[in-house]
Amino acid sequence: MPIDPFDPRAPFDIEGHDFAFDDIPDLHGVLAAARARGPYAVVPFLGTRALLLLTHDLVTAAFKDEDAFPASAIYAATTEPVLGHTIQCMRGAEHRINRKLVVPAFRRRVVTEQVEAILEPLAHELVDGFAARGEADLVAEFTHAYPVRVITRLLGLPMDDEERFRRWAVDLFHFPMAPEAAERASREFTEYVTPIVARRRRDPGGDLLSTLAHTEAEGRRLTDEEILSFLRLLFPAGADTTYLGLGNALFALLTHPEQLSRTLADPDTELEWVVEEALRWEPPVGLLPRMCPAPVSDWQGLGLDIPAETPLIFAITAANRDPVRYPDPDAFDIGRRMRATLAFGDGPHVCLGTWLALAEIRAALKVLLERLPKLQLTAPTRVRGLLGTALRGPESLPVRFGH
Repeated sequence: MPIDPFDPRAPFDIEGHDFAFDDIPDLHGVLAAARARGPYAVVPFLGTRALLLLTHDLVTAAFKDEDAFPASAIYAATTEPVLGHTIQCMRGAEHRINRKLVVPAFRRRVVTEQVEAILEPLAHELVDGFAARGEADLVAEFTHAYPVRVITRLLGLPMDDEERFRRWAVDLFHFPMAPEAAERASREFTEYVTPIVARRRRDPGGDLLSTLAHTEAEGRRLTDEEILSFLRLLFPAGADTTYLGLGNALFALLTHPEQLSRTLADPDTELEWVVEEALRWEPPVGLLPRMCPAPVSDWQGLGLDIPAETPLIFAITAANRDPVRYPDPDAFDIGRRMRATLAFGDGPHVCLGTWLALAEIRAALKVLLERLPKLQLTAPTRVRGLLGTALRGPESLPVRFGH
């Protein structure tokens, strides 16, 4: 009789790593070895047993299966206490209507017409601060600051308070690991933004916050609390994941000189594919936790019965290097010409800010490569896990460049 992998007495498929807390230095190797044994693995997670999905097909199917693995089941516990009742916590009609109300601010046309005009100037402002030195840490001096500046400018918020917004974004993402800091950030952010929302209700402008305040769908508008919850989600999700994605793209280019040379030779053509390949090769959200609230029998024909309240981990980073989907998956190759379809999720909760994030990373790379000739790393660095292995990005990018 086969052993039930969810039986507490059964061995784990991957031993020695808690997938909730541990930074796993050889994450890609660990996941590839597990995927070679099967499409899923049962692993330690928060002292219990989680189902880790390892193939592109399974992760895609799981994202789309809101009946078995609703996003609300995990986000109600992990983000709602500090972010509020965001669209991540919604299902059914509530999710459909709220998504309709926020989508207009993030459509591709809006990003192209209203957003791209500010992206390169903001990138130039940051580069101006270190270009004359001939050296910099691109994480400390660029990638951390750039997405916060973009979001702040798009929403029409005061630029003078950029440092506060950056601190709030970081602290909000650390709930429930650091609950006191996250709760304080939520409270301070809400107190700051509430009167600004009220002003946009009375006197709208051309910013995205005004769009959120006045868009109508199915006979209603977003309430003040729905706007505040969305903003509390937008800052950490938009700022942190974009800075990590940008850092990973820079890391990929700087550690693959032949790909950097190819990009410099034809940036107008290649930058789009640099971004897509970097998001595939090292996505900023590497492992995404979800929950199975009710028992599921023989999901996807795997012959596996998943008990109620089992944590799941969507291994985006494994799916993005699945050799069935991507030949020679460990190679960073901008000539691959394949899109990173899971980097922003899939299904009903696919990331609303996809087009904004792509435009931000592309514009930032364009400016950095134009302004910093002969760019190269000056010290060893690596992509590491943040908040366990969930988020991934370089801890530093020390570089030198010409003039």
